[in-house]
Amino acid sequence: MEESVTLTVKVRAFPSKGRARVNETVLPLLAAEEGEPLLLAKYPAVWDEKTKAVTVTGYADKMVDKSVIMLSPEDIAALGVAEGDMISVMRKVTWTEKFTKGATKAGETVKEGAVKAGHTVKEGAVKAGHTVEKGAKDVAGKVTPKKEEKGL
Repeated sequence: MEESVTLTVKVRAFPSKGRARVNETVLPLLAAEEGEPLLLAKYPAVWDEKTKAVTVTGYADKMVDKSVIMLSPEDIAALGVAEGDMISVMRKVTWTEKFTKGATKAGETVKEGAVKAGHTVKEGAVKAGHTVEKGAKDVAGKVTPKKEEKGL
């Protein structure tokens, strides 16, 4: 799974539902950029289909402590936590990213299979070529008259 960090919840001075403020050093830890969606869940989070998560947009702020995430009261309530509680935060992977990653992996698997199949076909063709060559020499030896037997 993607990287996640644990931060302490603090109520934003200027509430703005769906927006989170974190220290500018936190977004790179999550491999996220400013304005990208972040998933928040009660700590400790398992990050599976059953995990109740809230999605917010992450913004970097030099004035926010490195261990804190600033959230609106609505987002805090939606998470079911209180100010001072710990939450897990991770970058939300988009469907496009998931699809692209899956398609790339499938393409690599197909390519590997095609290369293996190509090698197998080549080996089989070389063996068949040797067998045909051996058979042709054998037939040629039986059909071609020897020097002493020129008069048929």
